[in-house]
Amino acid sequence: MKNPVKILKIAASALTAALVVLMAFGTVYEKTYGSESAVTAIYHHPATVILWVLAIASATALVFMGRRQMRLWGWMQWASVLFIFAGALLTNFTGESGTLRLRPHEPVAQYAGDRDGHTSLPFTVTLDTFEVQTYPGTMAPMDFVAQVRISDLSDPVVISMNNIGNHRNYRFYMSDYDKDGSIELLVSHDPWGIAVMYIGFALLLLSFIVMFCDPSSRFRALWRNTAVKASMLLILLCGTVSMTQAKNDGPRTLPKETAAKMGDMYILYQDRICPVQSFARDFTYKLCGSTSYNGCTAEQVLAGWLFYFDDWKKEPMFKIKGDDVRNTLGLDGKRASLDDFLNSYGENMIGMMLDSMKMNDPRRSQFSVANKQYMQIVSLMNGTLLKMFPLKDESGTVSWYSHTDKLPIGNLTDDEYLYVKKYFSLCQELVVQNDMDMLNTVFEKHRVFQKKHAGDILPSDAKFRTEKFYNIITPGRSMAICIILLGLIFFGYAVAGVERGSVWVRRVSYCILLFAIVYLLVLFVLRWILSGYIPLTGGYETMLFLALCVAIFSLLGGRRSPIMLHGGLLIMGFVLLAAMMEGVRPPVSHTMPVLKSPLLLIHVAVIMFAYALLAFALVNSVAALLNRTFRKEWQEPVLRLRDVTLTMLYPSLFFLAAGIIIGSAWANITWGNYWSWDPKEVWALITAIIYAIPLYLRWDDKRPMLFHLYVLLAFLSVLITYFGVNMLLGGMHSYA
Repeated sequence: MKNPVKILKIAASALTAALVVLMAFGTVYEKTYGSESAVTAIYHHPATVILWVLAIASATALVFMGRRQMRLWGWMQWASVLFIFAGALLTNFTGESGTLRLRPHEPVAQYAGDRDGHTSLPFTVTLDTFEVQTYPGTMAPMDFVAQVRISDLSDPVVISMNNIGNHRNYRFYMSDYDKDGSIELLVSHDPWGIAVMYIGFALLLLSFIVMFCDPSSRFRALWRNTAVKASMLLILLCGTVSMTQAKNDGPRTLPKETAAKMGDMYILYQDRICPVQSFARDFTYKLCGSTSYNGCTAEQVLAGWLFYFDDWKKEPMFKIKGDDVRNTLGLDGKRASLDDFLNSYGENMIGMMLDSMKMNDPRRSQFSVANKQYMQIVSLMNGTLLKMFPLKDESGTVSWYSHTDKLPIGNLTDDEYLYVKKYFSLCQELVVQNDMDMLNTVFEKHRVFQKKHAGDILPSDAKFRTEKFYNIITPGRSMAICIILLGLIFFGYAVAGVERGSVWVRRVSYCILLFAIVYLLVLFVLRWILSGYIPLTGGYETMLFLALCVAIFSLLGGRRSPIMLHGGLLIMGFVLLAAMMEGVRPPVSHTMPVLKSPLLLIHVAVIMFAYALLAFALVNSVAALLNRTFRKEWQEPVLRLRDVTLTMLYPSLFFLAAGIIIGSAWANITWGNYWSWDPKEVWALITAIIYAIPLYLRWDDKRPMLFHLYVLLAFLSVLITYFGVNMLLGGMHSYA
C-alpha cells in the first residue's frame, strides 16, 4: 500500500495547481467578459468553492498526520488558513452590500442592495453638506467630503475618501457625486466575515514572526548555514546595444540660455502649477522618447515648435511604434516628421485610420499612440496646452488661461486683455528680429506678471528650484544600461580570476551601490517634496523604490553572499531599465484622493520588499543552473545556493502575505470590500501560493536542481503580477 502522506501531498499539490490555473484563467475571462461575470462564472462558482474545500481539507489532513513534528507557528499558520477561508464564506453568505443615494436634506432609510433590490436600514441617513476640495489654484480634486446625519446619532458623521462612516455594523464609503450636490455612498454590512477574516490575517502574520524567532525552525537553521560565505559561478551571455544618433545642424531654435529663461516661467500642466521646463521635458519625451533631441534641450525643442514651426514640421523626430503605423505613413525607418502624418489634402492619415477602425481592432493601441503624438502638436499650436496666464474672475478665484482661451473680460483691464492676447505675437516678432536680449527680458517680465496675478497659489521659490533640480538629475536609459554592463563585467572578471572575484571588484560594487542608494533616496525625497505625497502610487515610482530596496539588500547581504553584491547591480540595472518603460520622468502630478492613504504606502513598500528578495532568489537559481551546466564539481555550490535561496523565500513569502493583507485592509476601508477578485489581487495570491509550495512540501532536499528550476519559472508570476496585469489585463490596479 502506498504511503498515505505521499498520496496526500500529491493530492494537495494537484488541487493547489488546479486552483492556480483556474484563478489565472479567471483573470483572462474577466478581461473579456467583465468582472461581475468572472466572479459568478469562475471565482464564486460552486465547483470553485468545492475545489477550495478539497485543497484545504487535504492540507488539514497532512497537518494532523505530521502533528508530532508541528511547532506552534505551524499550527498558527494552519489555523489562519481556516479562519481566512471561514471569513470569506461568512462574507459571501451573510454579508450585504449596495449603494445609497443621498440628496441634500432628504432623509433616506433604505439602500439598493447588490442582491435583493432595496434593503431597509435600521436608521435614516441625511446629507447635510458636500464639498469637492481642490488643490490650490487648480481644479484637480484633493478630496470629496460629505457631512451626513444619522438619526441615532446627535453629531454629524464626516465621510470622505479613506474616511468611512461606521454605525451599528453598517459602513458607508464615498463613491460618486453629481453637480447638483447629490452623492452616492457604498454600503457594507458584514458583522461576522470581516472579524473572522481579520483574525486569520493576524494569525498568519504572527505565525511568521514566531517562526523567524524560533531557534529550531528551518529558516533559522538555513540562516546559520548561509552565514558561511558562499562561492559561486555565474556565466551570463548577452549582446551589447549601441545607440548612436546622427548629428546635423538641425532645425532652428532659440539659444540654450534664452530657452532656459522660457523654462523658468510657470505653467498649469496636468492640474499642477510647475515650471515650463517640466512641461517641455514631458512634451519632448512624448514625441521622440527622450527628454532631448539632436543636441537640443527640451526647452529648445518646445521653443522650436513655437517659433520655428516650418523648420520643425519637417524634422523626423516622432518615434513611431508598430509596422502598421509606419506603413500607413510610408516610412522606411522608425522616425516620422509632422509632414509625414498628412496626405495631399493636409489631413491626418493616422486619425482617419483610427476613425475607421472597430473598437476591438488590435491595431488601435498603436495608432492611438501615434495620433496622440500628432495631437500634441495640434494642441500646442492652437494654444490649449499653454495655460501660462493666471487671472482672477469676479469672485477673486485665480484660474489659468492660454492666449486663445475666452478670458474673464469683466475683471480685466484693456491692457491686461491685450497683454494676454498679444504676448506670443510679441515673442514671435522678437524671434524674427533675432533680438534675444529683449526676448529674455520679456520672459522675465512675464514671470513677474505671473507672480503678481497668481499670488500665494504659486509654489515657493525653493520648491520651484527643487523641481528644476529634480528634472536635471532624473535617470535615463543610459544609466540603467551602464549599471547592467558593469554587473556583467564584474561577474565575468570574477569567473576569469578567482572564484569570489578580486577585492577591487567588490569595492567598486560597494561604491556603486552606495552611490545608487544616495541617488535614489534623493530622487525619492525630491519627488515627495514636489508631489506632496509619498511617491509610491505609480509604476515609475514603485520601480524606483524597488531599485532602492535591491541596492540596500545588496549592500547588507554582500558579505554573506557574493551573489547579493554583484547580482544586485544586475537586478538594480534591469529594474531601472524597466522603470524607463514608464517614461524617463513621468511628470509629477497630484495623487487621486482614493490613493491618499498611509495603508496604501505601506502596502506598496512591503510588496516591493518581497519582489526585491524574489529577484535575488531568481539570480541565485540562475547561478545554480549555470553551475550545473558548466561545472564538473557542481553539487556543493548548488546546495549552498539552494540554502541561500530558501533563506530569501521565507521573508519573501512573509512580505507577500503582509502586502496582500495590508492591501485588503486598505480596500476594505476605501471601497468596503477586502477582496474583489481584481486581476492584480488574484495574481498576487497566485504568486504567494506558487512560492509557498516548495517551502511547505520540502522536495528541495532530494531534488535541488528541480527546486532551482521551479524558482526560476516561478518568477514569471511576479512579472505577470507587476507588468502583465497593468499592460494586458487592466483592472482597478492598472495605475500601479
